[in-house]
Amino acid sequence: MLRLALLACLTTTFVVAHAPFSVIFQWKTISYNWPPEYSEKDARYHYIPENNPIAGIKLWKDNMYLTIPRWKSGVPVTLARTPSTPVKDERGLNITKPKLDAYPSWDMQLPGDCNAFQSVQSMEIDPQGRMWVLDTGRTETMGEHPTAKCPPRLVILDLDNGGVVLKEFKFPDDVARHNSSYLNDIVLDHQNGGYAYISDSGLEPAIIVYSLKDDKARKVTHETMKAQPDAVRFVVAGTNVIQSVNVDGIALSPPGPNRTLYYSPLSSFNLYSIPVEVLQNSSIIDVQNYVVDLGNKISQSDGMVMSNTGVLYYGLLADDAIAMWNTSTSQPFATGRRTISRDHLLTQWPDTFGFDEKARLWCVVNSLQNFLNNKVDVTQYNYRIISSNAMQRSYQYLPNNTAPELPVITAAAGQIRIAMSTVFTILLVFLAC
Repeated sequence: MLRLALLACLTTTFVVAHAPFSVIFQWKTISYNWPPEYSEKDARYHYIPENNPIAGIKLWKDNMYLTIPRWKSGVPVTLARTPSTPVKDERGLNITKPKLDAYPSWDMQLPGDCNAFQSVQSMEIDPQGRMWVLDTGRTETMGEHPTAKCPPRLVILDLDNGGVVLKEFKFPDDVARHNSSYLNDIVLDHQNGGYAYISDSGLEPAIIVYSLKDDKARKVTHETMKAQPDAVRFVVAGTNVIQSVNVDGIALSPPGPNRTLYYSPLSSFNLYSIPVEVLQNSSIIDVQNYVVDLGNKISQSDGMVMSNTGVLYYGLLADDAIAMWNTSTSQPFATGRRTISRDHLLTQWPDTFGFDEKARLWCVVNSLQNFLNNKVDVTQYNYRIISSNAMQRSYQYLPNNTAPELPVITAAAGQIRIAMSTVFTILLVFLAC
C-alpha cells in the first residue's frame, strides 16, 4: 500500500504527529458487477466511465458503501458496496480496484423511477446499522440537461436485513425545492427522539432539520450558508476551479449537552457553528444571534467529519491536504487547527470522511477538479480511498466508545398503524349497523 507522507512544512501551516494515511483502493475508472440481465450497453443503465466519480463513503461490518452522484449522464449506479478489505486475485495479490455492487439492488438504481435512487451524494450509517440515504431526486445537475422527475427524499435502509427500506420521507417543496434543492451532506443526532441535519447547497441554501419523532422537517437559513464571492476560485494540481457552491460539509459534536453543528460552504474560507437546540426549536426563525464565525481556514473545504472525542477533520482543497481541530480543548480554531497530511499527487480533492468500527478514519479523494473541467484522464488513477488509524470512532458514539440509546425504526410500524386504523374503522361500521 502506498503511504501518504507527513511532510515537513516550511510555510506557516504546521504538520503535526498523526497516524499516516495509506492508499487502500484506487481506480482509473469505476466499474460494476453487472448482473446477467443487464450490461454496460443497457439503455436503462447507460454507462460513461469518466462520468462516475466516487463522492461519499461510509463503513459497516467490513463493507464500504460508496456514492456516485448522477452529476452527468452515464452513471448506472448511484449507491454501491464493496468489501473494505482488499481481496486476493488468482495470483495472491490484493485487488485494489474492485468492481462495485449496486446497493441494495439494481432495481433501486433505475433512473426515472421515483421508488429507486435517482442521485445520492451522501448517506450516514448509525450504530445499529441503519443507513440514512439522501436522494436529491434530480439527475445530471452538472450536465447539459438537468432532470427533476422525483422529489428529494430521505430513505432509511436496514443494512443487516438486505437493505430493506425502513422509512421514507419526501421533503415538501417549501423545505427542499424539488427543482432547485441539492441535498449534500447529512449527520445524525439520536437525542430527543432523533434528528438528521442536512446541508442543502441548492439555490436556497439551508440546513434542513428532520425530526424522526415528529416525521417533519424544516429549513434554517442564514447568510453564512451562502457561497462567498472571494472563494469561488482556486487551483488544484494546476487546474483552475471556478465554482460557487453554498453550504456543503457539516459535522456534529459528540452526544451530550450543548451539542453543536459545524458547517461551511465549499466556496468559503470560514468555519461556522450553531447550537443544535436552536436548529430543533421551530419557534426560532431568525438564527442570526446564534451563528458563530469560528475563523478562517487556509483553503476551501468539501466534506468534514467529527470524532467521538471532538476532533474535527476536514480537507484543504487548494493545498491537497487534510487538517484537524480538537474542539474539546480550549484552543480556538484560529490557533488550534493543524494540517496533518499533505500530498500533492495522492490527495487531490479530499471529499468525504467516515469512521469504521475499528477506529480508523477513511477518506475519498476524487480529483474532482478534473471532472468539473471535463479533463478526466481514464489512463490515470483518478479516485482513491485512503485510511488512517485515528484510534477514534464516529461522532455518534460516546467518548467511552459505547453507543447511546437510539430511537426505534421498524419497517412494519407504518403498516401496523394503518392496519389498526382499518380495523378500528371496520369495528365502528359494524357497531353502527
